[in-house]
Amino acid sequence: MKRIAFLAFVGLALPAFHAAADAPTPAPTEEKEGTISGTAIQRANGQWLGIEIKDQNFWMTFYNEKKKPVAADASAAVLWWPVQYQPNPERTELTSSSNPAVLASAYTVKPPYSFLLHITLLTDAGAAPSNGQQPPSPESYAINFSG
Repeated sequence: MKRIAFLAFVGLALPAFHAAADAPTPAPTEEKEGTISGTAIQRANGQWLGIEIKDQNFWMTFYNEKKKPVAADASAAVLWWPVQYQPNPERTELTSSSNPAVLASAYTVKPPYSFLLHITLLTDAGAAPSNGQQPPSPESYAINFSG
């Protein structure tokens, strides 16, 4: 009696397992969100910035709404931050690099890497509207940076 029940169960279950194995896997309908390198900053236009220190230099990466790298829409960025070893803050300019999504500096940043960082994004003067309107004002951020 136990054998008959077992065979009946296997007979009913086996086609279900076989059909499940043959069914195609559904394609993902939504793209996964990416990851932002360094400290994430959300911009007013819904896009993102990532700021980090690599090899003692600042790197700023531009991301879209899905946090995927995109070409930088700023031609440069100016950064300044207070330091302990002198009364004046340190300053540097980030310019385009070999990667179109990254602005980088050649200035060596001295540790400790924990300070209030002020960022201003600059656009090309050639990108100003030709209809006589004022060009967009530069974006600026102040973040507690810890890298």
